[in-house]
Amino acid sequence: MIISKIKSSPSLSQILLNFIDVLRINILIVDHKGTPLMVPKTNGYGFYGASQWGVLRYLGKPEFLSQFQTEGYYLKSIDDFGFQSFAIPIAVAGFDAAAYLILGPVILDKQLEQSLYQAITRKLGINFADFLECLIEVRVVSFNSFKSVLDLLFELSQYALKMGLTENGPVAASIFTNLLDLSMALTQAEYGSIMLLNKTNNELSIQVFKGINLHKLKDVPVKLGEGIAGLAAQQKESFVINDGQPNNRVQHLLKRPELKCALVLPIIDSNQEVLGVMNLSTQQETSRLATHSQEMLKSLIEITSGTISSLL
Repeated sequence: MIISKIKSSPSLSQILLNFIDVLRINILIVDHKGTPLMVPKTNGYGFYGASQWGVLRYLGKPEFLSQFQTEGYYLKSIDDFGFQSFAIPIAVAGFDAAAYLILGPVILDKQLEQSLYQAITRKLGINFADFLECLIEVRVVSFNSFKSVLDLLFELSQYALKMGLTENGPVAASIFTNLLDLSMALTQAEYGSIMLLNKTNNELSIQVFKGINLHKLKDVPVKLGEGIAGLAAQQKESFVINDGQPNNRVQHLLKRPELKCALVLPIIDSNQEVLGVMNLSTQQETSRLATHSQEMLKSLIEITSGTISSLL
């Protein structure tokens, strides 16, 4: 049943496409036998090369997943050129992985010297010009920034069976709830909300919230330009406020002094139109919200925007 839901979910496919276009890295889903369940995009980002001489040449074959070795919560595979691919298990609590998110190929830290690549292609009988076309497409990432990407996708895998797969209620409401859950899990925020912009009256209204009693506030709209959320939406600007590095421009707008850190992210679509605002905050000084990864948050903003944009 889980497998059939994954295969038949257009929402999940669109979410993966958003990740792929933002991260510029291939992502697909396979079952526990390595059979493809969802391949949203098959051109660019080194997919062709990886399917010719990299780990993706085993895709659909029984030995595909055996090319990966366990490393922490994910699996990793390194091909002859040092390109790395990762498999993140999608599992229901108490059960073995039903499927895997496959991510890659990527190059960690830096490319090899061209002479080394030439030697490898010669040994493998690969046309060097064809290899260079693939090499240009493969993203080079630092280990730290890519770890944030893996964390982001690991959290997504825990929600993947819920995001867009719900059979009851509006799909959009489910997506908003899970996006907020995901964002709070990644940043260790205790309080959060997603507000959507009504373009008719230029007001932001809370769509979903968590961790704080907003029942009295959820029906009170915020005008564009009012408060931190209204300012973030109006100026299309993110704001981070914490005790260590206060933001003098908006510090006075933070009405709850017990909060040690607050993050306000405008949700902007591909046409640069504001869709809404995400608010995250915490009372904990050691939260990841206060020591956030810029790479992770940049990806989170863009993926959130792309996902919500596709649903509105």
